[in-house]
Amino acid sequence: MSAVKPLSGLNVIDFSMAYAGPICGRMLSDCGADVIKVEPLGVGDGVRGDARIFTHFNAGKRGVQIDLSTSEGQQLALGLIDQADVVIENYRPGIMKRFGLDYASVKTQCPSLVYCSISGFGQTGPAAQRAAYAPIAHAASGYDTAHMNAQVHTDDSTKARPPASGIMIADMLTGAYAFGAIQTALLGRFNTGLGDYIDVTMMESMMTLIPAQQQAAQIADSPPRGGFLPIKAKDGYIMACIVTDKNFEGLCHVIHREDLHQDDRFERFNRIKNLHHLVVEIEKWSVTRTIADCEAQLNSTGVPCSRYNAVEDLFNDPQLQHRGTFSIAEDEEGEYFVQNLPFQLASQGEATLPVAPEAGKHTDSVLKDSLGLDIETISTLRTNQIVS
Repeated sequence: MSAVKPLSGLNVIDFSMAYAGPICGRMLSDCGADVIKVEPLGVGDGVRGDARIFTHFNAGKRGVQIDLSTSEGQQLALGLIDQADVVIENYRPGIMKRFGLDYASVKTQCPSLVYCSISGFGQTGPAAQRAAYAPIAHAASGYDTAHMNAQVHTDDSTKARPPASGIMIADMLTGAYAFGAIQTALLGRFNTGLGDYIDVTMMESMMTLIPAQQQAAQIADSPPRGGFLPIKAKDGYIMACIVTDKNFEGLCHVIHREDLHQDDRFERFNRIKNLHHLVVEIEKWSVTRTIADCEAQLNSTGVPCSRYNAVEDLFNDPQLQHRGTFSIAEDEEGEYFVQNLPFQLASQGEATLPVAPEAGKHTDSVLKDSLGLDIETISTLRTNQIVS
């Protein structure tokens, strides 16, 4: 196994904060890139208030603090960009231009640079200046209403309150798309020698989750699509997906209900709209059995089935342990798990470097090694509150 990771030698300047940009930067770092995280002076990335979350999004990076609102700080940032292969930023559109650090300002000096901007709605257009967090992208993209309508077809579903998820789907998905777009641009650079500008949005990233609903919305009286319901067992709930005819046959066999094959409600194209009725029939069998028994029997006959794991169950899950899904991080709070990349490359060694930089920890070494500044100059910059 090679000790050299596939992105070793790639230099990334990460101006992003919070979630979507930082997770993209961490994925690049996990693959071997040298990622320098540039934060404002003082509090830095607001996520630093939760050390474990900060570590999850920034493990493996080097950290510097620069006041980008000053001309001196902007010159330092330009020097770092000049040596970079990739820049990531998720400021509100127009902020990097105000600093003189936007793509238009640096592309002539850095023609091979891949520059990725992440925002809620895009860099231009009537919604460009709107602030966005994950729940805003969920609501604006149609995802929340599509999710609501898939909970399957109660008579008053159109009157239900839209769900409000506390899970950062938009952030994680957008970061992953940014990661993929950066790889695509780097491959393009290999062919042309030129970099590229990437404009990735949270709203459009979320929209990629609902292609069937987008098509259904263009058809009058479109039949319901998708939709799955939890199934009650003796000691909790399971999820089973009855998608294909083969799945349905396996289900009928397991629950000893071959008669359901002759029930018109459960023919292939009727199952979704009658899913509530099908669940009633399944639960006549499942409520007398444990989750473990239901899961084992259904999976054994080709019916996709899973228990509902609690998050704390994941750390001891045999499959995840087998795959080495988690790395161990450590800080003043002790040891804890940090999830590695959701893909594995055969040529890679350990995935995550489970240490996140303290605020400004690498400012001196980065300015010295990357920009050639001496200790006296760095000290003056710190005294003048340009860096920290």
